[in-house]
Amino acid sequence: MKHSIRVILLLFIGLHSVGQAFGQETLIKIRKDSSSSSMKTLFKPHKLTSVGLSLQSQMLFGKGGPERSMGIQVHLNNKLSLGIASFNSMDRRDDRNGMAPEPRQRFNAITLEATPMANKVFHLSFPLAIGRIQLEDPMIYNYSSSMMPQPGPGHGGYMGRNDPYRNGPRALGVQPGINLEVNLFKYVKVFGGANYRFAFGEEKTRDMSRATGTLGIKVGVFDKKVKR
Repeated sequence: MKHSIRVILLLFIGLHSVGQAFGQETLIKIRKDSSSSSMKTLFKPHKLTSVGLSLQSQMLFGKGGPERSMGIQVHLNNKLSLGIASFNSMDRRDDRNGMAPEPRQRFNAITLEATPMANKVFHLSFPLAIGRIQLEDPMIYNYSSSMMPQPGPGHGGYMGRNDPYRNGPRALGVQPGINLEVNLFKYVKVFGGANYRFAFGEEKTRDMSRATGTLGIKVGVFDKKVKR
């Protein structure tokens, strides 16, 4: 009888130990499975280590005559820039009467620019502009350029003046490019490159799409460290 009690007691202790060990192993396995089942992502968010703000001015040369552009950019981690810019056709000296082959155009856009190695003296940047292209209306422009009285707001004017862009055709513009930048000083960069402007929409014309070269300058703070 005593022998049977001892055997039962030993079996109970053994089963209890096995059960406890199995329970711990199961708990560890569940923890491992739960950690391995957490969502993995291709891109991980980076901490914001620096910010900047700059003004940009550039000249574009190519089809349709020269353009000038002014813009403002916010710099994040000295690698990515977000901003706005306006590109406007310049008056041509040989076009005093508004009879140039290609009409002038205005391109107002949101800008995005990636600069992977901005700390190097010479480096590449990849700008992208997305916005609205507007061509001037030649009839309105020629009418306003003549010696006839200027029509009021009811005839396509704006604040008592004719705006040749107001009634011209419009389209979506997408302008990618590539620039070679030079860190001239700590707060000054100069750049030159090339880009191509694509036009999309029912009112798009051949004059809206164009390849251009560009020369420009940026002035501002590009890499102001953020205090943690």
